[in-house]
Amino acid sequence: MKRKVTAMLMAGVMATGMLAGSAVPVSAEEPVTLRLIIKDVSPDDPTYQEWLSQFNADLVEAGIGAEIELVSLQSGTYSENLALLLNGGDIPDIIYFQGGDEDFALNQQILEDLTPYVENSTYIKGMIDQRAYMKTRLQNYPYLIYLSTLSTKVPVIRTDIFDKCEIKDTFLADPSVENWHELLKQAKDQGYTAGYTVAGDLAEINNVFDQAFGLTTTWLKKDEGFTYGRVSEEYLEELKFYAQLYSEGLLDNEYAAHTWEDKENSFFGDGAAIVSGTQGAVVDSYNTKQIKANGEGAVLTVLPPAKGTAQGYTPIDVSKESRGFAISALSENKQLAFDVLEYAASPEGRVLDLLGFEGTQYVVDGDGKYELQEAHDNWYSVIFGLTDNLDMSKMSEKTPYMSEPGLTSLDMFLQYSSEDNAVVIPADYAVAWDACTSIYKEFTADFVMGNKTEADWDAYVQEWNDAGGASVTEYINSVLK
Repeated sequence: MKRKVTAMLMAGVMATGMLAGSAVPVSAEEPVTLRLIIKDVSPDDPTYQEWLSQFNADLVEAGIGAEIELVSLQSGTYSENLALLLNGGDIPDIIYFQGGDEDFALNQQILEDLTPYVENSTYIKGMIDQRAYMKTRLQNYPYLIYLSTLSTKVPVIRTDIFDKCEIKDTFLADPSVENWHELLKQAKDQGYTAGYTVAGDLAEINNVFDQAFGLTTTWLKKDEGFTYGRVSEEYLEELKFYAQLYSEGLLDNEYAAHTWEDKENSFFGDGAAIVSGTQGAVVDSYNTKQIKANGEGAVLTVLPPAKGTAQGYTPIDVSKESRGFAISALSENKQLAFDVLEYAASPEGRVLDLLGFEGTQYVVDGDGKYELQEAHDNWYSVIFGLTDNLDMSKMSEKTPYMSEPGLTSLDMFLQYSSEDNAVVIPADYAVAWDACTSIYKEFTADFVMGNKTEADWDAYVQEWNDAGGASVTEYINSVLK
């Protein structure tokens, strides 16, 4: 399909071109090769060979003088293999970091500060400006851009189950901890073995209840200074609540052994009435599967976080962007590399990235609308996962890009999101912090399952402090004000 780049895109590209610019003149007629590496995107995969061909053709049509070449890695852990590649001096122009694997690159000063490029862009800046946490992350760590949804998991329930809960209207008016407790009971009583299930640990359910119990940030401001939330009195009260849910069978008694697949199978069967799914695409997928299995009445309702001391999902860590795209500071075509990312964020670029290939993942119907095909269920965006700048008016009404519950989950996340005060733990404290984290997770599981009680709390806090928590807390109080 021929797609003409908009005047707005061209203006954005021209504006960005006024920065440092490329080291050599570029044109669409004689494109410059830029090397790109992305997790799970292999030049040997036929799907990505087709994507690369289409993407490069689109760049030419947009007047961007770049031709992308995909870099391959050996099979194995992406972060480890990427580190080996960079350590060997092979530095692609555009690099995707999965998380925690960018330290070497930053220490070697091979990552470009993206702040001026973003400021002079149109689409990337627009996407970031809509999300305060992204702006803060870029200010704190201006090397990575991650324009995809955060993996925040929000709770969902089948609407037909929710409608049969007498507490429904009261809950919606006031989703207090007490009303959440009652909702779990009434939902479970409809033939489930548990009210809520999670995969392996309590992170997903913490996202619902943390703020209600006063865990509004990672480090809580007290009279004596900042205290880590997971050794605070607020957390003790939350653990007592979880232990109650566990003892009543409202929190799945098998949760600690569950994988994400176990959790999902439980939700699609008669195991648990409520689970958490990542906002957006995962909630959308859960919705589709529930309707296929249980009929239209099983469309999902997205539930709000509990209301108490505060209300909100787990605060967003804004200390840095931990994953995303970087541009090599050693590239001879840094501006051109950013122009490629800017194109991917444009309305034209979103079509390939989000919809896939015409004739396979979607077709154009008689009204010129995009009609998604079954193959689209297995399509994942290559560059940016956010739906910003995709013209939803061009989607066929028969196949909207995302279901109402999926869109609601995105909106609800933004409504109930707030910024955290988490701080990047320096390397000098990393080993101690890992030990502290293990101690807190082990105690949490023991407490919830009844193996530990409130009588063990002080000993737990002391063990956490002795393992390095005290020294990390001292450091945190030196940087947080």
